[in-house]
Amino acid sequence: MTLLQSVLVPKVSAGKSFGARQRWIHWSVPLLCIAQIPTSWAIQRTHLAHGFTKPAPFDLFLHQVHAWMGWLIMGLALTQIALRYVCGRPSLEGLSALERWAATGVHVALYGLLLLLPFTGTVAMYLSFRAAPVHRWLSWMLLALALIHAAGALWHHFYRRDDILRRMLTSQSRDHERAM
Repeated sequence: MTLLQSVLVPKVSAGKSFGARQRWIHWSVPLLCIAQIPTSWAIQRTHLAHGFTKPAPFDLFLHQVHAWMGWLIMGLALTQIALRYVCGRPSLEGLSALERWAATGVHVALYGLLLLLPFTGTVAMYLSFRAAPVHRWLSWMLLALALIHAAGALWHHFYRRDDILRRMLTSQSRDHERAM
């Protein structure tokens, strides 16, 4: 493996599942993304206040919560990427080349969106509201990819009956596997 490949390609861990930190971040990010939905409604209400009306203080607070949660999501995504390089990820053995390509593509796109969304949201909030439609479109893309990601995990669990979903739910060490 060349130096460039060692930097660009996350290592494969010896274990059968992701580490506890990786699993915690994996499940925290979608929960935070779901929490972004009602706070985004408050943003719309703050921009609907015109003329003599002022936005409600609670809506302004939710606007700030939306921004801070977006930055938290970006931080968690960056941490998750770093953990893939430091701790590794379970092997993709047993998957076809097409499945490995699809899994990698969806993960790269998910991470890209989790980084782009806070960026476009920050631009829309502080620099130019013209970025808001791009931010909204990226949000719908994230939802579509998250549904594809979840459908893939369920397909592996119920149709292929492999451990792809289980390794993100529980810790499965090689010792545990031998004991079974």
